[in-house]
Amino acid sequence: MKISTLLKILTVAGLVVVVALIAASKSLDSTRYQAYLADRVRAATGLELSFSGPTKIKLGLAPQVSFTGLTLATKPNGPALLYVDRVEARVALLPLLLRRIQVERLALLRPVMKLGPLPRPQAALDLSDGADKAPATAFAITDLVVEDGVVLWRDPQSVSESSLRLGHGRIQAEGGAGGALSLQLDGRHDGADFQVTGVIGAAAGLMSGKPYPLQLKGTVSGVVVVARGQVADPWAGKGIDLELRAQGDELADLAKRLGVVGNEHPLGPIGPYKVSARLTDAGLAEIEAVLGKRDNLLVTLKGAVRHPLALVGLDLAVSAEADSLAGLSRLMAVDIPNGGPLKLAARLNDIDDGWRLTGIKSSLGRSDFAGELALVKGVRPRLVGRLAANAFFPGDLSFPQGHNGETLPSAPQRPAIPVQDDRILSVEALPLDWLKSVDMTLSLTATRLHLGSAVLGDAAGEVSLSASKLVVDSLAAKLGEGTLKGDGRIDLSGRLPFMALRLSGTGLDLSRLGGEGGLENGRGEISLDLKASGASRRALASSLDGGLSLTATDVSIAPARGPLPDILAALDPTAPAADRTRLRCVALKAIAKAGQISLDRGLRLESNRIAMVGGGGLDLRSESLDMGFVAKGGAWTRLRGFLGAPKVAAEGGAVRLSGDGPGCRSEAKPRR
Repeated sequence: MKISTLLKILTVAGLVVVVALIAASKSLDSTRYQAYLADRVRAATGLELSFSGPTKIKLGLAPQVSFTGLTLATKPNGPALLYVDRVEARVALLPLLLRRIQVERLALLRPVMKLGPLPRPQAALDLSDGADKAPATAFAITDLVVEDGVVLWRDPQSVSESSLRLGHGRIQAEGGAGGALSLQLDGRHDGADFQVTGVIGAAAGLMSGKPYPLQLKGTVSGVVVVARGQVADPWAGKGIDLELRAQGDELADLAKRLGVVGNEHPLGPIGPYKVSARLTDAGLAEIEAVLGKRDNLLVTLKGAVRHPLALVGLDLAVSAEADSLAGLSRLMAVDIPNGGPLKLAARLNDIDDGWRLTGIKSSLGRSDFAGELALVKGVRPRLVGRLAANAFFPGDLSFPQGHNGETLPSAPQRPAIPVQDDRILSVEALPLDWLKSVDMTLSLTATRLHLGSAVLGDAAGEVSLSASKLVVDSLAAKLGEGTLKGDGRIDLSGRLPFMALRLSGTGLDLSRLGGEGGLENGRGEISLDLKASGASRRALASSLDGGLSLTATDVSIAPARGPLPDILAALDPTAPAADRTRLRCVALKAIAKAGQISLDRGLRLESNRIAMVGGGGLDLRSESLDMGFVAKGGAWTRLRGFLGAPKVAAEGGAVRLSGDGPGCRSEAKPRR
């Protein structure tokens, strides 16, 4: 065959194709075709389909049918479940020549989809028979593309609507039309980019009534999530049965993304996490999670969450380990006292705007606690609960440092020229600022309360903290067979911290003090009512007001603790050393006013050999003291100098006191 003849045949064939395409395009009545599509969609799904513009055909070797303003709604003129600004459908050339539309590739440009339950289609969408001026239509889609889309949804536990932006999405049929679909999505949600890849069931599977399979992998902000399983009714979003696995490098980022904490309480680094669970219609079940790391805070969770997106319906067994409480402080976004190491086991549930731990069994350093706690979120988080300890060592806790309203440096300012200062009370700001960041109502008990070397038994107290005011009420404890009762408060609401303490005790076994205060044995009674203002120990001492009364009998004094043995030696030089540390009785009454403590014959002592009276004062503003002691019979001595290094010496003139008067034992009689 001659080349010229072949060219003529091809030219004629091309003209025939062009004429056929033109005829096919002219045979398409846009209005009738759209009405035909709307009728068939309504019959199959019960949804209303509408268009805001005409249907057009673009001719070529790869013909294209396009729509503008496609809307799907549950009722005419109702809110759109799906709106697509433009739909471009690439159709097969040969069927189009026969006036049939066979869609092979579909592009959805600028769609907006609102997620929610949909009525299950009554039948498959059938467009094969066509209608007057409406060509038969078939779908053999192997490629679906989405560009610049938005997905909207509302969680059942939220009143606001959430959204994500889908920059690009592509679904392709594996092995041709009718095969399983590979999925690739790229978008942005809540300021973070995400990617989703995987394989889902064939499009026909959505109509089969059988469980629809899927296997997906998503990444966002360093989080990797894998989902594998099936959905029994994908149209209604019911019958979900998915195995989930997630892991990431930083738990603090996840907590912020889930809304557990806000920008007003940012978290510091906590550590990596790994989670596995099963997602069903009832929520997340079979949860196994490992969060953080031990040198910060290591948490293990097992259980279920009914509404995972809103973190509502928690029922989790929790175990936690940490070298200290610093990680927990960061997780709560609240400054709390620090200590450690920590071990804890409990049950975690959610409450209105917060969480609750029940069945707590824990240890913190040498202390142990059991009970329950609840944390209520807010600008000032509130801690509520009750804790019981077999042994509690408050001294193991350290407190966050702060300035508490005074312009005090975190370290003492040193003068340019060194000044000799023998004072021992610190000017460091007391660590009280944490009391401003949290409220609490706690009931505390301890079988053994360790305060330094002292051990108090059956201690109990009610602690409340609100609006920067800490109150410890109904304070009670035993010292041997004796009882201590009292209350205290710290108020940070004013310009300076204010503190007050009241204590009364009877029948106290001083041997339980373990040498605290220099006392090793004896029985006594105490009554004190003190108050002070200031942000440091020195400031508090300089403003001290109130009174102290102490009586004790059969007292043993630690030889190396305090100046009392030296005072007794000065008054009775020939006394054996043992008699200088044993007293038949002690009676002390002191009055404090603006940091000045006055005894005024308020100290009486009696040993096996002598009876003595002490008086004078201690000025806590300068930490200087000048006290005199007189024994019955006339011997006298003085205690002078500074609080940190007082000196016993018979100098400075005779002491104007009399050793006569009521005996020590008459003042130290037990109360009844």
